[in-house]
Amino acid sequence: MIPNPPSTSELRTTLDLPQLSQIGLVVNDLEESIQYYEKTLGFGPFTRSGVDFNLVFDFIELRGERVETDFLMGFAALGSLELELIQPVRGPSIYQEFLEKSGEGLHHLCFDVDNLDERLARYRSMGIAVIMEGRTPNSGFAYLDTDKIGGVVIELVQRPFRRA
Repeated sequence: MIPNPPSTSELRTTLDLPQLSQIGLVVNDLEESIQYYEKTLGFGPFTRSGVDFNLVFDFIELRGERVETDFLMGFAALGSLELELIQPVRGPSIYQEFLEKSGEGLHHLCFDVDNLDERLARYRSMGIAVIMEGRTPNSGFAYLDTDKIGGVVIELVQRPFRRA
């Protein structure tokens, strides 16, 4: 918990966030959700992740503990934003916790950053905890414990390219 959390209006300034790059939703069924977004709302086409994240990432941690987890992901461009749909499949994750607590819906807002380690060190020094994170040799992601101060979890991602 942040000792003196910034107000919602101060959050972006305090965190020095770049432009929003992604909106993430957690869903029960990825294929059913993709069909809905493509056919009903006209979003897409979607790209599916199709990877075993335990093989791709050097590690995935949930609240500082290494976990074996798996999830399915789909991505579509929404103008300058990327829409990400996530279906938890097995093991503990921030996505499974969200689904159990809140059901399907808006999970996070994502911001691309150039140096994830530097950013996380700064945020941790401000008392902002990391809920879940994962790393590869060239990229990584981290979810910040910001939903209590800003109403939504913030994800930071360092990646060589966007998927949609």
